[in-house]
Amino acid sequence: MVLNYLLSSGSKYYVVLDCGSTGTRVYVYEASANHALGTSLPIRLISYNEGLHKKPRSQSGRAYDRMETEPGLDKLVHNGSGLKAAIKPLLRWAKKQIPKSAHRSTSLFLYATAGVRRLPSADSKWLLDNAWTIINSHAFLCKREWVKTISGMEEAYYGWIALNYRTGVLGALPKKATFGALDLGGSSLQVTFESNEQHNETDLNLRIGRVNHHLSAYSLSGYGLNDAFDKSVVHLLRKLPQVTSADLINARMEVKHPCLLSDYKEPYNCLQCASLFDESGSPSTGRKSTGKGGKTGVSVKLIGAPNWGQCNALAKVAVNISEWSNASPGIDCEMEPCALSRNLPRPYGQFYGMSGFFVVYRFFNLTSDATLDDVLEKGREFCEKSWKVAKNSVAPQPFIEQYCFRAPYIVTLLREGLHIVDDQVNIGSGSITWTLGVALVEAGRAFTTKMPFQPYEKLQLKMNPIIIFLILSISLVFVVCAFACVGNGLPRLLRRSYLPLFRQNTGSPASGLGSPFGFRWSSINLDGRGKMPLSPVAANTIQSPFSSNIQLVESSSLYPGTSSVLHSYSSGSLGQMQFDNVSMNSMWPHRSKLQSRRSQSREDLASTVTEPHIGKL
Repeated sequence: MVLNYLLSSGSKYYVVLDCGSTGTRVYVYEASANHALGTSLPIRLISYNEGLHKKPRSQSGRAYDRMETEPGLDKLVHNGSGLKAAIKPLLRWAKKQIPKSAHRSTSLFLYATAGVRRLPSADSKWLLDNAWTIINSHAFLCKREWVKTISGMEEAYYGWIALNYRTGVLGALPKKATFGALDLGGSSLQVTFESNEQHNETDLNLRIGRVNHHLSAYSLSGYGLNDAFDKSVVHLLRKLPQVTSADLINARMEVKHPCLLSDYKEPYNCLQCASLFDESGSPSTGRKSTGKGGKTGVSVKLIGAPNWGQCNALAKVAVNISEWSNASPGIDCEMEPCALSRNLPRPYGQFYGMSGFFVVYRFFNLTSDATLDDVLEKGREFCEKSWKVAKNSVAPQPFIEQYCFRAPYIVTLLREGLHIVDDQVNIGSGSITWTLGVALVEAGRAFTTKMPFQPYEKLQLKMNPIIIFLILSISLVFVVCAFACVGNGLPRLLRRSYLPLFRQNTGSPASGLGSPFGFRWSSINLDGRGKMPLSPVAANTIQSPFSSNIQLVESSSLYPGTSSVLHSYSSGSLGQMQFDNVSMNSMWPHRSKLQSRRSQSREDLASTVTEPHIGKL
């Protein structure tokens, strides 16, 4: 049932819910076969969010054209009505984008990120269980294991896939240099780039055709835009004399902030301030206290006391990891990247800044070719305004008051926190999100595992048995004649009955059919641990929470001149999968036909050792 619509129309739809710390977004994608030459990816994705306009940007003030509900799910613990209000409007919008006949075959994935990731396990379980109940009442295809919290490493990996797909370098033939991804959210920063060095716990391996990609991917918790501002408030509270827990609980604290505008005086819910009295003392790692209705944090009153020099220094404090970790010695940001612990690899290559970086550029009306110095200049000008003037100078939107801090923060994060120089980074558009990577990976899985079956069944129904018998008889005559001409005569060959008729492995009756998607699937034990298919693996590690190698491999023996994509897994994963993308001239008229490989005899295996193998592993 899943692929009936895909096979009849050539498309399959995917809905991905991104449950972030500031809100929940919905993305709709249509996947179809890719006929383009010069690529080893047989899948083409169309985003239904592109070109979406609820209001003109000048009126809405939003950086993105997307369907979104607020607040984030982590603020809705034990708030059933709030959870429904966050999810149901997004599902209704998604249903309108997809043909009704395709609703039941449309796969829906709800992936929560950093906001839910750091909740106590009981709270996150409540959210996901109740979200599943809401989703399950709708027409889309969804499994309970598709409603989950993903790790920071998974989020980074999906973001890298999305970026390099959008820029046209993923699967490009000949190989092109890839871009590193810097995905700045509300709570965390995801960093992914291609590297030649081995770093064990951060390693991911990806192969497309004949090209290997060795990736380093990691997530920096507490480095998102909102958490960074929280850390600035925590630092200012630390400097106040005799701050007690009673002061915080009773909301009696007033904090003068050098990155807030003159005349600003508003209450602020500091999510990380409870960490002042935790043993860890680290806002980026301390657990948030959750109250009734999912309300978290401590209320303080923030007072604007603008000072551009002090604001820059405060941004540097928020970036330096040694300010927030008791385990780390002091780090000089000029000598080494001070946002990174010493076990993490340094960023290498050309990067695209996404999400939060784009939001800051968009707020200041900067184009992608603006420099980081331009960001600082715009931030300084904004900080010189009064709060009344500043909030009326832009369209209504969240966090207007924080952009005086955000400008120096993103510049310091890049230059000092990551040691990325100005000409190493470009600011991407708002259309590049990690959810596209999810849809691309899942579309690859669907195309490889299920597309071959139904076209082969249709072929069986249409072919007359008499015609099949005649074709087989004629083929047998040709085979006998060929052996008689090549060898010393047919009788001698018949006496050597132990020889295989063909040197290739035997297959199912469909194995001789020309197919745009050949595949192989072999299951591997999970050692008792469940895992979603197509999750990448950290190389050279054992029982990593996110462990598999992704390979997209060229086929070499059955169809010369074809390209293929293979996903291979390490021993901690589910299996391996391969699909071939045949040239444009022969690919789509026959759609896809089943092609499988059965076990070989001992002699078959021995005879094919020296021959090219169907997949390079």
